[in-house]
Amino acid sequence: MRVPLFAKLLVVVLALGTVAMLSSGWKEMQRSRRIESEVDSLRQEAERIRNENRTIEEKIAYYSTEPFQEREAKEKLDMKKGDEEVVSVDTGSVLGSETLDGSGVRDDGDRLSDSTPNYRKWFAYFGVADRPFR
Repeated sequence: MRVPLFAKLLVVVLALGTVAMLSSGWKEMQRSRRIESEVDSLRQEAERIRNENRTIEEKIAYYSTEPFQEREAKEKLDMKKGDEEVVSVDTGSVLGSETLDGSGVRDDGDRLSDSTPNYRKWFAYFGVADRPFR
């Protein structure tokens, strides 16, 4: 039995069309997977950023509280409220401080008195002052 040329040509065209459609479908499926993967990674990054923002907002809220600001003013700026008394404990001899030797004398021999204003002590500490303050 002899198959007409037209039938052979039709089978070849249909086979090529099927291969082209399968190839196109495969590429589209791979592209879709890449996009889904990228979307997932972006969602994870967005969640990480949301958590980071939440943490930063909590810190900002905490830093804005009066107790925190009061504590920082006391610890870092040596400030006090009007009705408070400040007690200073010399830990130089216990901790082996390099700044004070326990007698209130700095290593370079400058004497810092308790009546010296705090800003002058800072100037002396950072070497801004030409001479020691008494």
